[in-house]
Amino acid sequence: MEEKTIVILGVTGSIGMQTLEVIKKLDNFRVKGIAFGKNITVAEKIIKDFKVEYFYSPVKFNVSSIKDMVAKIRPDVVVAAIPGFDGVLATIDSIPYTKRLALATKEALVCAGPFVKKACKENNVELIPVDSEHSAIFQIFDENVVKILITASGGAVRDKENIDDLSVEDILNHPVWSMGKKITVDSSTMVNKAFEVIEAFELFELENIEVKIHPTGTVHGAVFLKDGTVKIHFGFPDMKIPISYSLSYPKRLYENKNWPNFENKNFIFEDVNPSKYPAFFYGKSIIKDLAKRIAFNAADEIAVEKFLNGQIKFSKIADIVINTCEKIDGNINDFKEIFEIDKIARQIAKEQY
Repeated sequence: MEEKTIVILGVTGSIGMQTLEVIKKLDNFRVKGIAFGKNITVAEKIIKDFKVEYFYSPVKFNVSSIKDMVAKIRPDVVVAAIPGFDGVLATIDSIPYTKRLALATKEALVCAGPFVKKACKENNVELIPVDSEHSAIFQIFDENVVKILITASGGAVRDKENIDDLSVEDILNHPVWSMGKKITVDSSTMVNKAFEVIEAFELFELENIEVKIHPTGTVHGAVFLKDGTVKIHFGFPDMKIPISYSLSYPKRLYENKNWPNFENKNFIFEDVNPSKYPAFFYGKSIIKDLAKRIAFNAADEIAVEKFLNGQIKFSKIADIVINTCEKIDGNINDFKEIFEIDKIARQIAKEQY
């Protein structure tokens, strides 16, 4: 097999580090460039261990920008895993210089989905989802699908009643996944799942998307076909599986002979409670409104930061997000307007509580 060159954006984060674990187990994949934040100690070890040629961060770099790095390397695959709105620009800047975009940055499709897809099409770039749910649907999707089901853990509040009294530590204690703080909070508000519904809408161009709470996380998604058939993607919640598939697609080169049992607990599904997850239902309702989607992401970043800093109670996250979005309207015609709406929404969110 011919060597494949890889650039990892957000290499010191959860997805980035797991991508490195996957690459260690695969032959002929070479990490040639990385981007990271302020975690210099970890990044320096990665640079040494993987013999990385090019690297960029705000504090340590040997190229002028992420765009410059990807343009120099022109890799086979860019793994886009920078969280938050920062990841949107990094993703867009990378598209013209790669053959495949392995996309883990949710915000890229939430805030700029039509533009990302257009750029991929114009540059003949494969767009392969990394999120476990979207990878699952991607693997079983065909032209006969009329409805998509994606599953949710419900986060730390799933089995709780008085959620407003939960502390930051309570919310960060995720029952299924081990993730960063921001996305763990988003799992408990299910803002994360609203993002995923929007992503699924962009990726598969279907509006008929259902979400069920699924405690074990073993069914990642399902598709309903027009002849009455349902195809289900079933496996343990392990991000290294969708990461590896995004790198090696259409082949499966990663080996992990560990399968869940066919037992009742692995097939329990529950409806999502509107009173417990109001931000999710609001996010799902604005699926076709790009301006509000941008505001939804921006306000959530501000609200989650406030919660993690002890400035607001957990329930106020949804209030800030919804109130901010209701103040935003209009059409988005270009990248400049994406950034303008993001800036306005952040200011509105900051001024609340």
